[in-house]
Amino acid sequence: MSISFFGFDTAVSGLTANQKALEVTGHNVANLATPGFSRQSAVMVSAATRRYGNWYVEMGTDVQQIRQIRHIFSDNIYRTEVNKLGYWESRSKAIVDLQSIFGEPIEEGFQVVLNNFWDSFQELSKAPESLTVRALVKQRADSLAQYLNRLGTQLNKLQADINNEIKVRIDEVNEITKKIAALNVKIMSAEAAGNLPNDYYDQRNELCDRLARLVKIETWETSDGSMDIIVGGYFLVSKGEQTDLIAVPNKDLSQFYTPMLKTRSGDIIPIDVGQGVIKGLLEARGEVSGAEDSYENGLPNTTSDITIAVDLSASNSANLDKIKAQISAFVNDIKNRGLDYNFRLVTFGGSAAVSSANYGKDTGSLISAVMALTADTVSGNNFGDVIDAVENYNYKEDVNKYLLVFTNESINGDTVTDEADIAEYAKRFTKSGITVSVATSSVYHYDGGSGGKGWNAITEKTGGSLYDITNETDVERLIIKMSSDINSDVNKKMTTIPDSLNIISTVRKQINALINIMAREVNYLHLSGKTLRGDDGGLFFEAIESTLPISIGNIKVSDALKDLNNIAASTEDANGDNRIALAIAGLRNKSLITGNNKVLSLDTYYQNIILEIGNKGYEAANMQSSYENLVNQADANRQSVMGVSLDEEMTNMIKFKYAYNANARVIEVVNDMLETIMYRMGAK
Repeated sequence: MSISFFGFDTAVSGLTANQKALEVTGHNVANLATPGFSRQSAVMVSAATRRYGNWYVEMGTDVQQIRQIRHIFSDNIYRTEVNKLGYWESRSKAIVDLQSIFGEPIEEGFQVVLNNFWDSFQELSKAPESLTVRALVKQRADSLAQYLNRLGTQLNKLQADINNEIKVRIDEVNEITKKIAALNVKIMSAEAAGNLPNDYYDQRNELCDRLARLVKIETWETSDGSMDIIVGGYFLVSKGEQTDLIAVPNKDLSQFYTPMLKTRSGDIIPIDVGQGVIKGLLEARGEVSGAEDSYENGLPNTTSDITIAVDLSASNSANLDKIKAQISAFVNDIKNRGLDYNFRLVTFGGSAAVSSANYGKDTGSLISAVMALTADTVSGNNFGDVIDAVENYNYKEDVNKYLLVFTNESINGDTVTDEADIAEYAKRFTKSGITVSVATSSVYHYDGGSGGKGWNAITEKTGGSLYDITNETDVERLIIKMSSDINSDVNKKMTTIPDSLNIISTVRKQINALINIMAREVNYLHLSGKTLRGDDGGLFFEAIESTLPISIGNIKVSDALKDLNNIAASTEDANGDNRIALAIAGLRNKSLITGNNKVLSLDTYYQNIILEIGNKGYEAANMQSSYENLVNQADANRQSVMGVSLDEEMTNMIKFKYAYNANARVIEVVNDMLETIMYRMGAK
């Protein structure tokens, strides 16, 4: 009799198991459109067989677990691809915004206002005395300055918007990791009680998908059900504990944010977030200092720390007179070129020890000091002492450093300098970033005498030049050439932009270099001209904020040119003289920019900037499209495993329904059988 009841229990177990399976199927169908939901399956197993006496009785079926059907490998593939997609989306959007700011090629772009400016000087060359044409020059110059200032404002705003978005995204990372940590606690509690909280798993995986778009993550599922999140080698989530990322200024005086990790002890340490949206935003804005005077973020570096080293030995007495005669021309030419100069004077050679003095911008005192120099009666020098002097100067950070040596002897006078010493000299100069140029007799350019090396062994390794001052009759021309070479080197360093993934900061460097060189070249020519009244020409362009160099957002037409008579079109006070106007108009096609192994005109350099922006935009758009396809493919692959299929669920529903009905029928049959046995067969 008891065995018959086991048959009843077997059917009940099937009824219960299939009822649970139907509930799971209904849960799947109900979450068909729920993002991140993984379909679930009731895993049925044969219940443990029991022994009663000599009988082994089958106990039916049990639901072992409600299994979540998900493929971790597919999740990792998806998160890898979505991380790269987030990176390229950020870059692509920034370049699209950048292109809309420049507005090229359309009629209102920078190229048009720049062409109009050159054309106005071309017109002025035809009628240099015309106030009407001068008014046109002033109007076109104002339009150019206004456009550049508006461009600077728009670029500043774009960087500021991206900078703010970086902070928002960092906060989003913290919000997500806090939710993951909270879910870890719930999951660990549920698993400790013997349950499988599948819906919590789905919520956590959905959060991981979002987090992977922002930063590059590594996930580790532990035996207690929790998930650890690692970014850049640091735990952001470990079991129920979460560590914040914080947005802090990336450098002193900078307003640009960078993600840092705040440890539980309160320390702030750098963290590499890998690729993702945040990295894309950082590079789009520029991983540079956001300080107002940041050369990294595009401020033109026109600084020129110039040391004039004069040999006072007897052999250089004739050259010393030439230097005295032209020192004013050299200083004035440096000033007229618009460089942010700092002058120093070093004397060496003869019987006296090396002397050194810093005059800064006090050019009058420098000229007086040079004029007071006298030649010694003794020849010979020790160039190593000069290196000691200039090497220990307190230079400003990022300043361009130049050493001009005036001598009529070899490197160390009568002493033959061996190759090891020269290599050491060049190494010290290079380490200090000092460009060495030498004005001496051509005899010592390539030969130091007695088999020794010439000055070229140092100038070539430091990027300097050699000048023949001894045999030069037009010393003023030579001195101006020295000034021009320093100016050209400053321009070259300004326009030589190292390869970088930074977008806006790189474009700012390029545009600011272009504008600064253009403005300084126009000013240099304008200063050398004559006004309509016969006065010396003044500055044509000025910086709005005088403490900073001319750049986008910091340029204006000189206030003195409100009087149109002050526009300099001629080189002398003569009717019809148009040489300055022609020279300024000719700057359009003059090769002024040497950078990245190219010698370019201003117009060509700008066209290269626009071309480079276009190429970067094309690359970013293509990469974004490619990774969108990869993300969609990766998601389709994992959805084929974890996604809910109505056809499959309806098939399961029919299967479980029939199984449920069959078990119900078995119960009914067993019930009828027992009723017959108890009430009919036992009746007397």
